[in-house]
Amino acid sequence: MMNNKLLKTAAKVAFLGVAFGLAGCAESAYFPDTIHNHYKAPTSWTKVPGAENVTVTVAVQDHKKRHNEVSRSEDMIGIQFAGVYLHIDKAFKAAMDTALEKRGFKIGGSGTNVQVVVQHFYLPEEMGLSTITHKGHLDMLVSIPSVGYHQSVRINGFKQDTGFTKQMTTLGAGRTASANVLMAKGIDQAVNNPGFIAALLKAGHAGVVVPRLSADG
Repeated sequence: MMNNKLLKTAAKVAFLGVAFGLAGCAESAYFPDTIHNHYKAPTSWTKVPGAENVTVTVAVQDHKKRHNEVSRSEDMIGIQFAGVYLHIDKAFKAAMDTALEKRGFKIGGSGTNVQVVVQHFYLPEEMGLSTITHKGHLDMLVSIPSVGYHQSVRINGFKQDTGFTKQMTTLGAGRTASANVLMAKGIDQAVNNPGFIAALLKAGHAGVVVPRLSADG
């Protein structure tokens, strides 16, 4: 005989199928989802004087407990379904490379080593009557070993809602947009740090006069 827990779960699944099956709203919850990197550096950023003489090599390590899983789709009554995945190493490296190039640095295999360790990156998903909400935070460490530079990047209290109309149209939950926004906030915080820029210039060519960066880059 089926126990009470299984009966309740079965009832929820049945309810979900009746309530959302025709509209297709919950369809994406049943299948694993892969998020792709769509990072773009802020248009307000300018090239750093002297950066063109510095070549940088970025290495990213994924130290997350769940590694490439960054979320788990959930229905409006709390049942979790398929996992949501992002290739952390590739996505964060591509984003960091793009950000550094926007600042004027060269990306190359024999350049100054920048190490990025992603310790936490997760966006729990909650489906409501009118929106899907992603809440989460990011913890990562950025270092330049040759000059002893270390920076902790932390994004707390992240929240992003996606509209119900968009969900109906795309059968998606806005996961790609939310994950990319959170990743971009972390990358931008790291690369827009004057201390990080100064350390890169120092590592690339000692004695350079480090420019003073404005708050918006």
